[in-house]
Formats: sequence, structure tokens, C-alpha cells
Amino acid sequence: MSDYKTPKDKLITNEKASELNKCFKAKQEKVYGATNDSGLCCSSWYSLEDLEGYINYVKEQAKEQEISVDGIRFYFGVYPEDTEDASKAGHNTLFMCPTKPSTTLSTSGRSTSEEISDDDNSNNSEDVTTISAMNYGNTGNPPKNDYGE
Repeated sequence: MSDYKTPKDKLITNEKASELNKCFKAKQEKVYGATNDSGLCCSSWYSLEDLEGYINYVKEQAKEQEISVDGIRFYFGVYPEDTEDASKAGHNTLFMCPTKPSTTLSTSGRSTSEEISDDDNSNNSEDVTTISAMNYGNTGNPPKNDYGE
């Protein structure tokens, strides 16, 4: 039995996931004219081993740097045209970085980390840029375009 608690209030149905994916693709097509035929990448895959390894790396680095890490933020990105791997140029990517409780002072004079409980979904955490971010998931070849494929 695992010690980890599944955040059941954050799980979504497969139908909801499919809807989110369809809306993402529709927005990409509307805003950028990107379609599935143009190789639009709508997902990024990371092995469990890589994810667990990154989480352990973040924990180790945070301990060494005496930083209280509270989560991982995922960012969407696009590879520049002059990227080292020309096959990735112009393609979407998803990368992640660790976060820590915000130390910004609020209007009450208390830091937001003092005011916001762990269960609060407002997530005022800030990026930790002294620990390397992680990229280079696998989008498949060609990229898969629909949730569930």
C-alpha cells in the first residue's frame, strides 16, 4: 500500500480530459492557424522513472540549498528556430520547474505563504530558478494529436 494520497478532488473524467484537449486544439487553430496536419504537438510524455527522478533531484537540491519546495509548475514552450536539434524547431514543448512558497508581502504585511493554506488553490508559489528545470519529454513521431491515443 502506498503512502501517497491520491488527490481525488483533482481527478477528472476521461470525457473532461478529451474536452480539454479538443478545446486546446481549437484554440491553437483559431489563434495560430495550427492544425493537426501541421504537426501540432498537443502532449508531452515523461516516463515514471524520469518524473520520480526529477522529483528526487528537486528534493535533493532543495535540501542542499535550504529551500522549501512546495510543488512543480508546468510551462508550455516553443523551441526557437535555431535550436540545437533542428527537428524540434518551432515545435511545442512542455517543461517543468520546482516552486516554493511566495515570500511576497501582501497588503496585510504578512507573506502570502503565511496566509495561504496548503489546501488553497490560489497557488501563489514562485518558481525556483536555482534548481534546473526539466524538459525533453517525448511527443512521439509524428506527434499524437488527440487525448486517448
